[in-house]
Amino acid sequence: MSEGKSLIKLTVAILALAFVSQINTIASVVMADVAAFFPNASVTAIQYVMQMGMIGGLPVSFAVGFLTKKFRIKSMLLVGVICILVGGIVPFFNHSTLAILYVCAFLVGAGQGFMYPLVGTLILQNFEGQKKNTLLGLNTTFATGGATLLLLIAGPVALSGWVNIYLLYLVAVPVFLIALICLPRGEVVPPAPANSAPKAPVPVKGWIQCCIVALMYVAYVSFPLNVSMYIVGESLGDATASGLAMSIITVVGAVLGVVFQAVIKAVKLFIGTFAALFGFLGMLTICLASNVAMVYIAAVLLGLFFGANFSSGGYIISRICTPEQFAPTFSVIMGFINFGVILSPIIVNLITAAWGGTGSQGAFITSTVIFGVVVVLQIIWNAYLTKTCPAASEPAKAAA
Repeated sequence: MSEGKSLIKLTVAILALAFVSQINTIASVVMADVAAFFPNASVTAIQYVMQMGMIGGLPVSFAVGFLTKKFRIKSMLLVGVICILVGGIVPFFNHSTLAILYVCAFLVGAGQGFMYPLVGTLILQNFEGQKKNTLLGLNTTFATGGATLLLLIAGPVALSGWVNIYLLYLVAVPVFLIALICLPRGEVVPPAPANSAPKAPVPVKGWIQCCIVALMYVAYVSFPLNVSMYIVGESLGDATASGLAMSIITVVGAVLGVVFQAVIKAVKLFIGTFAALFGFLGMLTICLASNVAMVYIAAVLLGLFFGANFSSGGYIISRICTPEQFAPTFSVIMGFINFGVILSPIIVNLITAAWGGTGSQGAFITSTVIFGVVVVLQIIWNAYLTKTCPAASEPAKAAA
């Protein structure tokens, strides 16, 4: 098979996998329904029906860099899709306790934990220049587009019974078949000689990037965790309205993915500042929201944040890492993202309680302040990267 046809098949597989890489977001539509089904559970306990997905992804995402030295990328991605399918469909048949929902969400999250770092690594290993940036953007488009489509379906489906949304996880079946057929077999990364220096460490710049990205997700996750309860609590709408709000985020994120190459050309390494600024504006808008239209405006702004932030990971890694550092750095960044998502309700709720805030409104205010801090940090960090990183066409030197 020619190299061109092989890359086309690889692209199809990458975009199919991206389609289910954020499938756990559909749980945000039924948070209020789950709370009603388990009336004695605390708000935090209900939130962790969604959060357990992130917890499941944490160990996997941190381990992926190591696992690439033991297993083929294709095998790990197929295992990830199977985890998503099994963890997603079981609650349709058995949802009698929160523990069951937690375990299944954990399994879905573990499956998703394979997706971002491994798909990103495939892109950086097989594509260069404008093709690379375009595919990084399309990866975001299909990830958020898949989530959008599923969220749009999940809202009406939830009205017929919240457990019915778990049937949407059956979409993992065709994705598994596409990945099985289209992904190249690949090779295991050979281990370094025993007497050689350690290869492919995560560079210092990579660790700093991880911390800033994690802080942004601490702030951002307040929206999907609280928007359903906020809309219902303020009598602004029902599950369909919250599903539409989340769909707006993913639609806008998908559109930004399509034009990501143009955005990068304009803002370059200030893409982090670009993302954080829209995150701040989105959270500020939801704080001021008195009707569902303002909630949707906030969703548009947060969609710009989400799309820019999701797409920028691979771009920044390609600027600060050598090719040998791609997989471990992707792995650690994804781990930090999951870490930030997991800790988000704990950190935000503790800070909110400390200043006397309550409920979803208080959480939104706290997250707005966190985003404001991140905007300042991003300006400083992006200026430093612009000064110290090689031009986009040059390879990164072996980073410390």
